[in-house]
Amino acid sequence: MASEPSTETQRGVYDVPEQDYERSSTRPDARSRTPTPTSFEVADKPVDSGSRKPEPVENRLRPAADIINRIIWDPALDGTNYIIGYEDRFEGRLESGFNAWKKETTDEEFIPQHRILYIKRRSDGEIVWDRRRRIDKIFYSGYSAFDYLGFLA
Repeated sequence: MASEPSTETQRGVYDVPEQDYERSSTRPDARSRTPTPTSFEVADKPVDSGSRKPEPVENRLRPAADIINRIIWDPALDGTNYIIGYEDRFEGRLESGFNAWKKETTDEEFIPQHRILYIKRRSDGEIVWDRRRRIDKIFYSGYSAFDYLGFLA
């Protein structure tokens, strides 16, 4: 007749104690706790790979601040060639030249980043960043990444 090991260190990895997992307390307002399952408990559960759908890949649109900083610091992009379209609280949609855009929050004509609707190239009129249509032709984020990588499909 085999006897059970007396200490916990002598037990095998797959032995599960024969005790109730809920801990009780003498206090009436104490809540019961359930321990996190160990790795072998999770591994014993069957995996149904056929019924899972692949999770959709989310390609986040880069914020307008990233686009503005890229235009400022990239020597290949000329700031005078871009227009920023934004929504004014009282006048609706307006456009401003890129170099006229005030970046300092203390400036009287400062417009917050969340009001920027699009950034357009002056030379050909192409919109290079649009928040509502999720277009980004500077970093190819948002829906533009799928257009850029479309030749791979």
